[in-house]
Amino acid sequence: MHEMSLVQNIIDIVAQEMERHGVEQLRAINLAVGRMSAVVPEQMTLCYEILTSNTPLAGTVLNIRLVPITYQCLDCEKEFPSEGIASQCPFCRSENLEMIFGRELKIESIEVMD
Repeated sequence: MHEMSLVQNIIDIVAQEMERHGVEQLRAINLAVGRMSAVVPEQMTLCYEILTSNTPLAGTVLNIRLVPITYQCLDCEKEFPSEGIASQCPFCRSENLEMIFGRELKIESIEVMD
């Protein structure tokens, strides 16, 4: 389960940012997770709960926004969503495609307590 190490890295990054900005308590961590990022959001949430229990982050929320897979055709330059690996552009039938969204795994923001 590689989610455990990913979540630990997220916690480490957030802890560094909290220290850097003098923040003592968080309300939530907001993540963007692409559908092609090879992580299971439910596992990330479970790992987060385990890793933050009995720490200053205990009770904070890990919000996960799933990012849909989106391609851009490099010929007609149109963007289109896909449920998986796309083989051709639905507009011009070109096979010259680039996945522009769907692989993300990033911290979008952290919400601090007032």
